[in-house]
Amino acid sequence: MTERDTRRCHVAVIGAGVVGLATAVRLVMRGVRVTVIDPNPPGEGCSYGNAACLSRASVVPLGLPGLWKKVPRYLLDPNGPFRIRWSYALAAMPWMLRLQLASRLDRVNRIADALHSLLDPCVVEWSRLAAWAGVPELIRQEGHAFVYESEVAFQGDALGRTLRQARGVRIEILQGAEIRAFDESLSPHITHLTWMPEQGHVTNPERLSKALAAALRSAGADFVDAPAIDFEFSGNKVSGVRTPARLVDVDAVVVAAGAYSGPLAAKLGHSVPLDTERGYHVMLPAGTGAPRIPTCSGEGKFFATPLETGLRIAGTVELAGLEAPPSRARAQVLCRLAKKMLPAIDATEKSWWMGRRPSLPDSLPVLGRSRRLPNAFFNFGHGHVGLTAAPISGTAIADLIIDGESRLDMRPYSPDRFGHPLKNEREIGRERAIELN
Repeated sequence: MTERDTRRCHVAVIGAGVVGLATAVRLVMRGVRVTVIDPNPPGEGCSYGNAACLSRASVVPLGLPGLWKKVPRYLLDPNGPFRIRWSYALAAMPWMLRLQLASRLDRVNRIADALHSLLDPCVVEWSRLAAWAGVPELIRQEGHAFVYESEVAFQGDALGRTLRQARGVRIEILQGAEIRAFDESLSPHITHLTWMPEQGHVTNPERLSKALAAALRSAGADFVDAPAIDFEFSGNKVSGVRTPARLVDVDAVVVAAGAYSGPLAAKLGHSVPLDTERGYHVMLPAGTGAPRIPTCSGEGKFFATPLETGLRIAGTVELAGLEAPPSRARAQVLCRLAKKMLPAIDATEKSWWMGRRPSLPDSLPVLGRSRRLPNAFFNFGHGHVGLTAAPISGTAIADLIIDGESRLDMRPYSPDRFGHPLKNEREIGRERAIELN
């Protein structure tokens, strides 16, 4: 695409979460006219409520060898780090079966390689975007800690450490008195600590998203506060995005609507096994007893992250679908577990929250161009790494739209990897009309 073509190109980005915003920023930085479409304010949902981590170490997929042995516990333990609600168990089974297929060691290594490519430059890339948005102070690189209360738990994460170290993640292991010297806020019951000094975090994810949105508006981007409900087509291309009140004419469209992307992708001819891993957080008062850096419980699988607004305890996975009401009990469990890991904190709950991580069973996003509609692009399904991967996946999509190719190998994230594209509703309708005539 020439510079003149770029200036004339109009792209609709559906979704004002951090992935959609980062995509819009990358496009605007290269001179493209952008409209962001979302019924909710920018940076809501998981973009607001995540653990605030920028983790190039998050190359370990959700599905690991031996997963099937743990499924009964997921159903029976309401307080466990991975929970399947009984009411959703049948609906979750196809997704869980795909998760099991992705947990073979050969698949795990391929997935880890793909995640590494998507995550490795996250701190550098976020530093650039935050500076563009005028909030460079929000990005920190102080490392992450993982802590364990027993040798058994520590050894249980051995495969994860192997996957990380094989992809260049620096890990230091501390034991005994070294742990208290590292961070005196941690419980004396902790026996092992792994420190990954290259990791980063955001001190206020909500402020970061709002700053990106404000900078986009200043750069000329439009925001449509309405849901995208359908598409218009001209030949084999998308010509418009329809909202309840208007049609937005486009030269290209990017679906980046998080957990709500599945129906939109289907309208564009792609069926993907997108589900939602519901995660929770509680906000506790800042002050005495907080960890000095983001710290994860090896047993509880939650992060304690010090933010501008207090101490955030975030994590867990719950499969219960999009519509089930949140469970405050899940949030309250986080308070109790955090107090056990950080005994001096004030565990008085300031607020609690539940969000919907958009997740695919192989722990990789849907990222790339539609094979059926060459001006339709997908950027969703990032699961636990949406914040971390946003600038890299946004760059990849911007490069595809403007240059026709990306420096990132897009094959592992293909929208077709779960099966062949579907025919969209209009194609089916046209074929039926031809048959009738």
